Amino acid sequence: MAHNEELILRFEQSAAAMEDALRNVPEAALDRSPGPGKWSIRQLAAHLADAEVVSSGRLRWVAAQPGCELKAFDQDKWAEGLAYDRQSPQEDVELVRALRRVSARMLRSLPDIAWKNVGKHEERGNLTLRDLVEGICSHTESHAEQIRKLKTQYSVAA
Repeated sequence: MAHNEELILRFEQSAAAMEDALRNVPEAALDRSPGPGKWSIRQLAAHLADAEVVSSGRLRWVAAQPGCELKAFDQDKWAEGLAYDRQSPQEDVELVRALRRVSARMLRSLPDIAWKNVGKHEERGNLTLRDLVEGICSHTESHAEQIRKLKTQYSVAA
């Protein structure tokens, strides 16, 4: 269980990294796009919140129903269709924080063997529960770093 606990701690810390990255973003910087077709900080926060909703479901499906199908989602269609440009980054952080807390508790309750359960992602193929948690961490860490860089870039450009 110690190896799983390290990953669960990373899972929790990556959500904290998102929250930290979004702390004290000037209002004027929230909606600046770094370039054509690139998401603003506000849109990145909304994307992370929706990815968390999807991921928390996937974790549960794989833990409870090994062999289940995992549907992909089109992030650009979600960004447009769900009005990412009008979402609240603070509410997005609150959603991620709540889902991570509940998911971390769930992950800690699982037997070690459950971490080898597999789901069949329609684009990425077979993924174990461990693969999913690692992917969630990497995804959140990557976007948190992207937000930090944009925040720094915009504060220098202001």
